[in-house]
Amino acid sequence: MPRPSSLAVGAAFLADGPADGVDLSLFGQFTGSWALDCTEYDPDGSSSVRRGEWHFGYALAGRATTDVWILPGVEHGVSVRFPDPGAGPGIWRSTWVGPGRHRTHTFRAARVGEQIVLDGGDLRWTFSDIGANEFRWRNEARQPDGTWHVQQTFQVWRQA
Repeated sequence: MPRPSSLAVGAAFLADGPADGVDLSLFGQFTGSWALDCTEYDPDGSSSVRRGEWHFGYALAGRATTDVWILPGVEHGVSVRFPDPGAGPGIWRSTWVGPGRHRTHTFRAARVGEQIVLDGGDLRWTFSDIGANEFRWRNEARQPDGTWHVQQTFQVWRQA
């Protein structure tokens, strides 16, 4: 059972929707709960598939979106994303924290055609094939020769 202090943090962090005048639709379209199949690709060419879940919502007085993805026994990761008009039209900032694997990543995000691309320099995350009830997500790492290697893919479908 959550401790009262944890409930207070959750209540202060989460929001019912976007603040007036703040357009969070780029990531707000994912608000709700989703199931996913995560395929992880090893350097030797082998892969493994795990079932997980992903939950999206609004945060920080409706000025950001947040999400938590869970791969049981592997990782719980959280992102906070917000539009940054000072960085350019349609540019978002995103930070992801994954304590299970001791990682943090920061990105600049934007719509690129029909996709949402998060650029982290040597890491690139892409939301694609976006529909009302499903989408795909891809995690790629830049290799020393400049090519991109797919590390993970998620096939995601809406639960609620």
